[in-house]
Amino acid sequence: MYIESLRLQDFRSYHQVTLTPPRGTTVFVGENGAGKTNLLEAVHLCCLGRSHRTANDREMIRTGSETCAVQVRAMRGDGADTVGVRLFSGAEKRRKVLHINGKNASRTGELMGHVTCVMFSPEDIELMRGAPQGRRRFLDMLLSQCGAGYYYALQTYNSALKQRNALLHAIARGEAQASMLEVWDEQLSQSAVPVVRARQYAAENLCQLARAHYAHIGGRDNEVFALRYIGHLAESSNPAGDLRKLLLARREEDLRRVTTTAGPHRDDLLLTLAGQDMRAFASQGQMRTAVLALRLSEVDLLTSRQGETPLLLLDDVLSELDAGRRTRLLERISGIQTLLTCTDLSDLTGAQPEAVLRVRPGEICAEDA
Repeated sequence: MYIESLRLQDFRSYHQVTLTPPRGTTVFVGENGAGKTNLLEAVHLCCLGRSHRTANDREMIRTGSETCAVQVRAMRGDGADTVGVRLFSGAEKRRKVLHINGKNASRTGELMGHVTCVMFSPEDIELMRGAPQGRRRFLDMLLSQCGAGYYYALQTYNSALKQRNALLHAIARGEAQASMLEVWDEQLSQSAVPVVRARQYAAENLCQLARAHYAHIGGRDNEVFALRYIGHLAESSNPAGDLRKLLLARREEDLRRVTTTAGPHRDDLLLTLAGQDMRAFASQGQMRTAVLALRLSEVDLLTSRQGETPLLLLDDVLSELDAGRRTRLLERISGIQTLLTCTDLSDLTGAQPEAVLRVRPGEICAEDA
C-alpha cells in the first residue's frame, strides 16, 4: 500500500495543502513548532479515525475555522481507497464525519483496513516506562488495524464492563442485589474471548519479530529484547470459563472496591532486555530502540495479515539515535513508504530519501527551492 495524495483543509497550522509523496521516503525538515508533526497526524487520523496526540478533535481545527478536513488516497493491490475525515468545532454542534470512497461511514470501525499506518512519536517512550493502559492501547490499535472484527469485539467487551461496573455502583447504593451480577459475569466472560485470543496471538508474534529488529538496530548480540503478555487470562485456553470463575472468586472484592478487578482491561505487556524488566534499568537509547523494534514488528504483522505493507510515520526519531543505530534503522525501512520528520538535515547522513520538503509555519516547499 502507498499514499498517492494527502489533502488538508484548515487542519492545525495549515489552511490548504496537497501533497503527493513518492513511494519511498519523504522527509519533512523544519524547526520545532513548524508543523511537521501535523502532517503525520493527519494521516493517522484517516487511518484510525483519531489523533495520536489528543482526544479533543477541536484542537485539530485551525484557529478561526469552524471545521477542518483531511483526505488520503491510497493505492492497494486491489485498487484505490479514498478516506476522508471532517471535524467540527463545538459551535457547529456536529459530530465527526467519515468518508470512505465517497460514501459516509457511520462508525469509526469502518475505517479500519482501508489505509493502514504504523507511527513512531517521541511520546512512545511511555510504552516502556508508562502505565499498562498505554501498552494495552498499543495492542488494541494494532489489532484493530489487522481487522475491524477486533475493534468491534473490544467495544462489546468495554460495553459489558461498563454495565457491570454500573451495577456494582447500584449495589453499593442499595439499589440492586448482588445476585444480579451473574448475568453480567456471563456477558463479560463471553465477550472477553476474542479480545484475549487476539492479544495472545499478537504478543507471541510480536516477541519473535521485535527480538530480530532490536538485534539489528541495536547491534549488540548480548541485549536480547523480549515481551510477554501478562494478565489474568494471558495463558488461558478457556478464557470464558476461567474469567467466569475468577469473577465469582473476586465478587466480594469487587463489591468492596466497586469496580471489576479481573479481565482483559487489566492486561499488560512485560518488556524485558537480557531477561530484566526494562522499566527498572534500561537507558533512553535502549528504550527508544525497543519501541522502534515494536513499531517495525507492527509493520511486519500488518503486512502478513493484510497482504499490504502499511505506511510508516516516523516523528523526530533520528535525533535521539547514535549514528550506528540511525544507519541500521534506515536500512530496515528500505522499501516501505515512509514519512519522516527531523529538525536538521545532518540527521539524514547516509540516507537517500526520495523527497526532502522544508516545512515552515503554514507552508511546505521543496528543500532546494
